[in-house]
Amino acid sequence: MELDIKLSINKRCDSQHNTFLLRWNPAISSYTMQRLDSDMEDWASGYWSKDFDWSIHEWQKARMGDRFFMVRVGEGNTGIFAAGRFTTEPYKGKDWADKGREIYYMQMDFEAVFHPERTGIITTEELERELPNIDWSKGHSGEMVDNETADKLELMWRDHIGRNKAMYLPRAVRNEDYDSRSDIDKAIEFASKAHAADYDLDGNPTILHPLAVGMMGNNDTERIVGFLHDIVEDTKYTFEDLEDEGFSNEVISALRLLTHDKHTPYMEYIENICASGDKVAVNVKLNDLKHNLARGKAGGHTRCVEKHTEALAFIESYLASNR
Repeated sequence: MELDIKLSINKRCDSQHNTFLLRWNPAISSYTMQRLDSDMEDWASGYWSKDFDWSIHEWQKARMGDRFFMVRVGEGNTGIFAAGRFTTEPYKGKDWADKGREIYYMQMDFEAVFHPERTGIITTEELERELPNIDWSKGHSGEMVDNETADKLELMWRDHIGRNKAMYLPRAVRNEDYDSRSDIDKAIEFASKAHAADYDLDGNPTILHPLAVGMMGNNDTERIVGFLHDIVEDTKYTFEDLEDEGFSNEVISALRLLTHDKHTPYMEYIENICASGDKVAVNVKLNDLKHNLARGKAGGHTRCVEKHTEALAFIESYLASNR
């Protein structure tokens, strides 16, 4: 189903990100219904504040890029009315209730907001029926949910907007700049663009190699790094371009290790990857070497096979000694 609204709906909100419930009771919150009215007028006119933040109870578990669903509790039309992602790491701030508590906040970017008094939302009754293990009437704001609950919430969010598309979309506020793609999607798209029209020694499209290395990853981060691992080394794109695309510090750090500076001897480069202790970089390089060896043997590229065989043996020895 195609939706005229930007959503972050993937098969799963990828495993490197957590999902949080942000509870809002306008009767007691410093963020009032009047402020929501005002903000939605601004958002509808195209202005999206970059300084909108919310308190996070389980802030130790939260990080930039994590998913959130905002839940209205208390009186009135209660349930989930907004969703988006955090755009900063947690930071300490003043207690919004002036009770002297230690409070941490995160800035956030909404993908869509439905006014809970003027449009339909995912109601408390629906939430209690589908996810009865969560108390939807009260609790801390900024509570992390497990992966199964996160998956269910994503499906409910998509289904709600899909079912109510004609009636509610004209009255919902959408952030037109919100990037709904998963990091996996972005990595594949970026790699395809970067390696477009390039071919390897055997005349095959270059993109086939990073796609193969990415698919060998054990988790989403390894897959993302695998898809991107040759971009800075072999194309015009830079680490700054990858950062601008929104890839995480973990991904960028691994890519810096995997990018071979031609002034560094090859085996020294391999040793540096292992010495870094970066498991993502080590595992992706292992997958890279395995695929390169298969390609080299099939194409009869003797010198490449020798080099990659030596490097593969070094990494396998490193992994064996560090189990």
